[in-house]
Amino acid sequence: MNTTRHRGPRPPRAGEPPAIDERDWIAQEHALAGEDRRDALLARALRTPPPSAPPPPGFAADMARLVAPAAAAHQDEGRWEKRLLNGLFVAFALGALVVALLYGGQWFALASHALGTGGAQWALAGAACVALSWALGAARRLFVSLPPTAAA
Repeated sequence: MNTTRHRGPRPPRAGEPPAIDERDWIAQEHALAGEDRRDALLARALRTPPPSAPPPPGFAADMARLVAPAAAAHQDEGRWEKRLLNGLFVAFALGALVVALLYGGQWFALASHALGTGGAQWALAGAACVALSWALGAARRLFVSLPPTAAA
């Protein structure tokens, strides 16, 4: 429980307008009188309407039609990059498998020595759980992105 008392103005409650700080009020009054340049710029900006009008009706639809061909071209580039990334991932996975097969026994012996036999087995079990979870998530994303007839 907090027993210290708050020694400043209390925060406004819901639905209650915030308290006005007297220093801010005086600074704004001086700005309207033209005495403070920084606040005068703000006051002038608030008095003048924005220099541009709102966009015309149908502006968003017109822009969407205008950029649709470029978006389709970029979508094809994205597919190519995704294939390259998947190829790199397969190469990395194969390399990791080869390294695990070549040096796995040595790594397990070192881990068993450092962590104890039970600790190394738990670390291996944890890594297997993480890998299985990741693989199932990747498989789900693969089948969700396929058309409905291809997944069945």
